Amino acid sequence: MLKRIKIGDYTEALIHVVTLGFGNRLSEWIAIDVLGYDSCGCCERKEWLNKITNPSYDGHCNGITL
Repeated sequence: MLKRIKIGDYTEALIHVVTLGFGNRLSEWIAIDVLGYDSCGCCERKEWLNKITNPSYDGHCNGITL
């Protein structure tokens, strides 16, 4: 079966490169500490983008099932 490109994974990798590996920490700090949200929404964004191109995506984000 042909696996489709997961846009969420590529977006996460691009953010990791652009922010020199501090993207997750930076987004969590802004979302949780500054804005008061419960989560930065990174896993939700990744899951949503992956399901656009791969409907059979299982919803695992960094080992956490959403």
